[in-house]
Amino acid sequence: MVLIIMLFFIFAAMAALVLAVVPIIVQRGGMAAQANTAKFVAKYDAVLTEDQIKKTRRMMLLAPPILGMLAFLFAPADVRFGAILLGLTLGFVIPRVRLSQLTIQRKRKFSDQLMDALMIMSSSFRGGLSLVQAIEAVVDEMPDPIKQEFGIVLGENKMGVPLDESLNRLYKRVPSPALQQMITAILLARETGGNLALIFGRIINSTRERKKIESSLQTLTVQGKIQAVVMTGLPVLFYLGVSASNPHFFDVMKNSPDGKRMLSACLVLWVLGAVSIWKISALKEV
Repeated sequence: MVLIIMLFFIFAAMAALVLAVVPIIVQRGGMAAQANTAKFVAKYDAVLTEDQIKKTRRMMLLAPPILGMLAFLFAPADVRFGAILLGLTLGFVIPRVRLSQLTIQRKRKFSDQLMDALMIMSSSFRGGLSLVQAIEAVVDEMPDPIKQEFGIVLGENKMGVPLDESLNRLYKRVPSPALQQMITAILLARETGGNLALIFGRIINSTRERKKIESSLQTLTVQGKIQAVVMTGLPVLFYLGVSASNPHFFDVMKNSPDGKRMLSACLVLWVLGAVSIWKISALKEV
């Protein structure tokens, strides 16, 4: 009887503790989720569309538990714990990689549209329109993302933000050499005067020549990228091929201390070589 009473009080104490702690955990978890959501929206709201932000947030919430559950269900029992950790890690990494890809794609599309926008603005200047009217012409005639970005500049200008500050914010969101030249020309013209139509024409020509050079460089780096793929995959293919034909060929290296050290050194050198080749063959975008 005494044991039953003690168990009852222990259970009641644990229940009271759970009831007291769980609401605090839920509240703090909700506050943390709201803070993370606010940071996420503040960082990417001006970069991605609303639909892309919703899909990415949904992926960030669902990917870790889904991949962790799949690893728990399908991984062998002896490696299940490591597979679950790998699944959770991939669930956190994959949405962020996807987010980076979307951001890069949007910036690249903006850079491709900028030349057309400069031509529209140059024609507007020749027609006697002001700078704000030229930006409005770009917003009216161009699709997203340049329509959205220039629309933000117009909206900030209507709210009383100086045009210089709005243009600098635009460059921080989507930096590109042509945009930097455009903003510099506008700021100098507003300070000292000048023919913006003529200046924009020169920016268009320089941007066109720069794109030709970039296209030539990308063509020339294809050979380097193919070499990077071959040199990176060749050791792995060699190992898989030899192991398939003779499963015990590498047993000496796997089971002896010297062989393990050699395999570790080979793995480190392989990673360093692969990273070096990819760094050399990749064309850095500015």
